[in-house]
Amino acid sequence: MSAATKLEYGSRFGSSVVKVAKASILAHADPSHSANGAPRYSRWFHGEDGNREPMATSMKKFRKIDPSMAAAEVAAITKENMAILGADACDLFVSRLPREHRMRKAIRSAVLPTAPYFGLCKFGEVVVERAADKFHITQIFITNFDGEVETSDNANFCTPVNNKFDQMLFGVHVIVDRLGNRIGFDRERGEDGLAFKTKNIGQALFHIASESTGIALEVLQTRAAAAKKAGKSVG
Repeated sequence: MSAATKLEYGSRFGSSVVKVAKASILAHADPSHSANGAPRYSRWFHGEDGNREPMATSMKKFRKIDPSMAAAEVAAITKENMAILGADACDLFVSRLPREHRMRKAIRSAVLPTAPYFGLCKFGEVVVERAADKFHITQIFITNFDGEVETSDNANFCTPVNNKFDQMLFGVHVIVDRLGNRIGFDRERGEDGLAFKTKNIGQALFHIASESTGIALEVLQTRAAAAKKAGKSVG
């Protein structure tokens, strides 16, 4: 039995993710973009502007998996699909960030060696510090599974917690050389190099907005709460 048949990849990929995303929709809206840099937080799935969360949009573009495919072919298509998901995720987040944000699009997908149906994609980077021979960068990822992220030496970077398809967003702090080659994790930032990890799209937006603007997470949350309250008062 092939990996595709065993996991029913063609019918299951993304189906549970949509349900998770619906439950994780950011509940408040800030339709304006103020001069002080507050993000334009709005509903993500069926919002005022009609945009959908990344997986719901990307599923329409994914290559299909045939049950007869071998694991290597499943892995190749998964890698391609994750790149599509990463690109859509980046576009969606950028559309809701302040104009002065510093996140740049950086698409690089990969598949877990032991699970050809699970993948991740780096879709954004923020340079937070420059030195003569290196850069301190925050990298943003999306996965099609729920898992643990490890930044310790000789540990697996991403490990699924189960065999179910899901969605996870996370950021890591890394140090790279002038050619972009990773030197290692920047463990003096975040929690031992981990900037954030969440399955909630709204929470991810707050974290990415904070990382890409330098505005404290608490300040952004306060602004969004105030905008939500003001919107209710007007209504």
